[in-house]
Amino acid sequence: MTVQGAGGWLGKVVGTVVHGAGRGRGLGFPTANVAPDPAAPVPPAAIYAGLMARPTHGSLHPVTVSIGTNPTFCDGNEVHIEVYCHDLHDQLYGEHVVVWLVTRIRDTVRFGSVQALVAAAAEDVETTTATLTEEHRARALAELCASPSHGTQQPAP
Repeated sequence: MTVQGAGGWLGKVVGTVVHGAGRGRGLGFPTANVAPDPAAPVPPAAIYAGLMARPTHGSLHPVTVSIGTNPTFCDGNEVHIEVYCHDLHDQLYGEHVVVWLVTRIRDTVRFGSVQALVAAAAEDVETTTATLTEEHRARALAELCASPSHGTQQPAP
């Protein structure tokens, strides 16, 4: 059982999009790699359904989030936060973003092949799409609008 935190979210990541290894784009799932703000807690490793805000653009997007060490690629012990945005494929490098984790989909695991990873990622995206509701979106927008530290522009409904 997963316990929800403040505001009903499983967690929140606030940080800046940085360059990653570039594998996601080649696999059909380009990700925004988020470096959390200093001293910000990193949620537990897992795959999550969530929402990402681009405060300076005033937009909110459905996302599937991977937090973990990329075990299929043997990336060592460094934890990565990779965000696949379902409806946006802009270059986000250098942008400050807010990512709310709505529900935990599954553990991060090492797959026997890249094809198996891609198939699981496609299922994760489907699960995210089926999970997110207008209530989640409204709650994220309300929190974003109430927090002046998240940006200056009003998010689009």
